[in-house]
Amino acid sequence: MRAAVLSIYVALLLTCAAAQTVESHLVEIRVSDENRSVVSGALVTLTQGSNSIQLHTDYSGHCEFVSTFSAAYQISAEKQGYYPNVARGIDPLTRNVELTLTRERRVQQNVNVIETPPIIDPEQTSNLSSMDTPEIENIPYPTSRDIRNLLPYNPGVVQDATGQVHVAGSMTYETKDLLDGFNITSPISGTLSMRFNADAVRSTEVESTRYPVEYGQASGGIIAFRSGMGDDHYRFNVTDFVPSFQDRNGLQFDQFLPRLTFSGPLKKGRAWFYDAAESEFDNIVISELPGNADNDLLWRGSNLAKAQINLTSADRMTLGLLLNDYHSPYEGISPLTPKQTTTDRNTLAGLAYVKNQFSFSDGTVLELGLGAVRFRDSYEPHGTAPFVINPETTNGSYFENLIGHSERVQETADAYLPPKQLAGRHSVKLGMEVDQIHYSENTTRQPVNYVSENGTLIRQSIFAPQSFFSHNNLELGAYLEDRWSSHGNLTIEPGIRFDWDDIVRKPLFSPRVAFAYSLSKPAKTKVSAGVGLYYDRTQLQYIESAFQSPRTDVYYAANGITPNGSVITNFVLPTSLEEPRVINWSIAVEQKLPGSNYLKCDFVEKRGTRGFVFQNNNPADSLGGTYTLTNRRQSKYDAMDISLRHVFPHGYTLFGAYTRSSARTNEVLDYSPTLSILGPQGRGPLPWDTPNRVLSWGWLPVPLTKRFDFVYTLQWHTGFAFSAVNANQQLVGTPDSYRFPDYFSFSPGLEIRFHWRKYYLGLRGVLENATGHANPFTVNNVTDSHQFLTYSNFEGRSVTARIRIISTN
Repeated sequence: MRAAVLSIYVALLLTCAAAQTVESHLVEIRVSDENRSVVSGALVTLTQGSNSIQLHTDYSGHCEFVSTFSAAYQISAEKQGYYPNVARGIDPLTRNVELTLTRERRVQQNVNVIETPPIIDPEQTSNLSSMDTPEIENIPYPTSRDIRNLLPYNPGVVQDATGQVHVAGSMTYETKDLLDGFNITSPISGTLSMRFNADAVRSTEVESTRYPVEYGQASGGIIAFRSGMGDDHYRFNVTDFVPSFQDRNGLQFDQFLPRLTFSGPLKKGRAWFYDAAESEFDNIVISELPGNADNDLLWRGSNLAKAQINLTSADRMTLGLLLNDYHSPYEGISPLTPKQTTTDRNTLAGLAYVKNQFSFSDGTVLELGLGAVRFRDSYEPHGTAPFVINPETTNGSYFENLIGHSERVQETADAYLPPKQLAGRHSVKLGMEVDQIHYSENTTRQPVNYVSENGTLIRQSIFAPQSFFSHNNLELGAYLEDRWSSHGNLTIEPGIRFDWDDIVRKPLFSPRVAFAYSLSKPAKTKVSAGVGLYYDRTQLQYIESAFQSPRTDVYYAANGITPNGSVITNFVLPTSLEEPRVINWSIAVEQKLPGSNYLKCDFVEKRGTRGFVFQNNNPADSLGGTYTLTNRRQSKYDAMDISLRHVFPHGYTLFGAYTRSSARTNEVLDYSPTLSILGPQGRGPLPWDTPNRVLSWGWLPVPLTKRFDFVYTLQWHTGFAFSAVNANQQLVGTPDSYRFPDYFSFSPGLEIRFHWRKYYLGLRGVLENATGHANPFTVNNVTDSHQFLTYSNFEGRSVTARIRIISTN
């Protein structure tokens, strides 16, 4: 009897234990980095036997699920730019799990850590193109001291001869450039002009379509740089500390480009610092010019200093200070611009910012940011000789002396609300931004003489005295967006944005919606699409033109002595303006193929209207008069990108892409109050239009060796468009009806890497433009010259090297 009772009692205990094991309960997972900063958008996979569940962390780095696991299971977390982390043997009764993702670094203490293979993110709706530490370190992009030169190795990004980039056929000023979330675009020119140590960049991100309403005042796209931060170990990195030499017009100094990063703890587990300094001494030699006047010896330096302080477990503060200094004694020297006609240019720029991130117990995250960017740009000519433009080149001293100041104070507030369940998970984000912009300029100008090939005076431009002027603008923005992840494989991201500024003074509303649908879990096939309305910021360079003094053009008879009439030209603002806007829609398909191959096809169509452009109020054949700023410019861009990426073991990668595109406008010419093409406006391709473009890059291990890697880049594209003019700078034919020769460059290299004591050493040599393809950057576009369509300033073949020493602490 006692035995029977005991058996029943034991059975009841086992039954209760089993019931307790399978009882469902909520498990909360938190993912953060080594500095305890939240990692949003991480892919979290829970696995028990053959069963698996996939989740994504929300804006606060959290995700949760209802567990019915009856035995131990594992949780893995991964995100591009981080090393994956796996927690095994999770007790089925556990209710809270914390995972730390370590940011990818060049050297790891744990040699078993490998890079994360690329994954198809089922909740990524935009066409985000991200390059993280492996790409930044391994792609041998030209002039690697300048991280901007890496951007064109993203499909859809084109770099012009000045070094500025164009995203999806857009003007440079139509793109918003961010460093650690703060706008570093020049307030007046709209260019990406801030420079910083390339070794400090942890990732670059380019979005040209389907980007959310969080980003406003940018119809072209978003370029975001994210810099590093220290951890609980002291680390340093030294690059290119040995000068190089070149054989151009004789053996002479080439470059000295030292870079240094240093980081570590201010207080372990709580506060860290990061500092990245660089300098550049560059001897630019133009072999087409005489040996005694063929170079520009410039100097440039920058320093980025950062700190992160975890004031509490729920309050994290980040501070940053970036300083730039640039001096070029003969700025703009080229075969068509001799040394005496260049300018002595000096630029000082800086960015200071502070950001606080507050995490609340209910899952709400609040970010407050304050940043200020300031530029001081000046140039002055060499001497006072009259400035002369002839069909072959320029002579004399440059006509303009300028000192300009511009600044932007940026205030941001973003709130990430805790996810809510309603037919799926809703992650809501809202925020606002206030930008205060100021610009001032002081300019003096001398006359400009236009002469024929035999030296006969054709036209003289005389400028009225220019008074000092300044201008202010206030920009306001706010947005609301929702990321709805259904219980299936569908993610929808609707949003609306409001913008207003003190110049246009009209409320602007930008609705956008995008979705991503995965055909399976895990995602092996994904379709994403979207449509949206995107407004631009009010481009102040156009406003500045209307404050310039009038220009009087005096024409001369065939003898070059007798005046033959004059025209007064001035630029004015209308009584009202509209903000330029673009309607952008796109669709993309991503497919994981067998053998670690990833295929992506992306189509985008952009239609821009109400773009700023100056129109001559006089008859179409007039060569001067009153130019009024209008909203008549229209633009269109169509592109199809096809890319394929193959990933080898240990992170070795091959990438290739082909882009077929068209970037055109109904108003090609940008008239200027000073030096400008004369003649009627017209349709045509934009100067950076490249109908066909092929990209490829990668790095591979060299067979039969353990230390050598083979690296390369390859780029081919249709030549850029340009216009022809006569000696009077009057348009000949239609705008942009000529093209440069097709561009082609193949640059292979070898890199050897090894450890020595506590240091990692890397030495890389690259043969730039190995085929010696003639890639000119300059053309004589004057039809009255016997050198018309003569190309110069060729890229040529060269050997570059990179030397690095990295601490392995």
